[in-house]
Amino acid sequence: MLLELFLDGNKVALETGRFPDGAVRVRLLPPRLPRAEKLKIRATAMRNMDDLMLLAQVMDAARSQYDLHWTTLELPWLPYARQDRSMQEGDSFALKIFAGFLNQLGFDRIRVLDPHSDVAGAVVNNMVAIPQHLCLRHSANLIEKLQSGMMLMAPDAGALKKIHAVAQQVAAREYGILGKHRDLGSGALSGFSLLQGDVAGKDVLIADDLCDAGGTFIGSAAVLRAAGARSVSLYVTHGLFSRGVAALLQQGIDHIWTTTSVADPAIAGERVELIDIETIYNNERAAHAH
Repeated sequence: MLLELFLDGNKVALETGRFPDGAVRVRLLPPRLPRAEKLKIRATAMRNMDDLMLLAQVMDAARSQYDLHWTTLELPWLPYARQDRSMQEGDSFALKIFAGFLNQLGFDRIRVLDPHSDVAGAVVNNMVAIPQHLCLRHSANLIEKLQSGMMLMAPDAGALKKIHAVAQQVAAREYGILGKHRDLGSGALSGFSLLQGDVAGKDVLIADDLCDAGGTFIGSAAVLRAAGARSVSLYVTHGLFSRGVAALLQQGIDHIWTTTSVADPAIAGERVELIDIETIYNNERAAHAH
């Protein structure tokens, strides 16, 4: 995780480490500001409870030194967002548990990029979601392709609300819908199909909130190419890419766009474009300032 602290707009250096028993630690480095009223923390690529503990320690250290009047957390990637309900007997509601810990820190505002579902806003206090269509518009290259006729494709019916907003953002006349079956017990995917849309001879962009191993998009690309698509590209706000991007690029995906919310910057290349979250957050702050 990359943890950044700003007090009244001034970046404050942090020192992190671990004690011999493995417990994480952090402290604010000098020089100490004479006073501060506004705090902003950006926690990029938060992954685990150690990261949450570091965040909590920064908040505690800052509050012990300053009389803070407004606190903001920029949390590009919301951990446990996919576990937004109990899927089957014996499961936990992990997002609600994580949100409970996060809420105890008492942020006045928490800004999250493209959360997995609307459930996040119900369990995370004071959360503001920056939606998918406002994230991807910061790639001029991608917007130009979409406005030039690249066809939008929803990976499943559950993504229709988001894909409709993207279509409105780029004034797209149509979009397609894919279907698949996921076994709730094993997570295995099967039954990929094109439910709506004529893709013959067209460049297609699948848009979704995240990519983990990439099986959904490899299977979807095969279906789209079989239906005559000229090219198949992918936009995801959060690129976890647990099996790397090479597997996608070698199995039917021509180009990938994602943000720096959680993706490794080293993946950027000729066929992989990263959208800087700094640009997204700056634009969102400017829009609300007016």
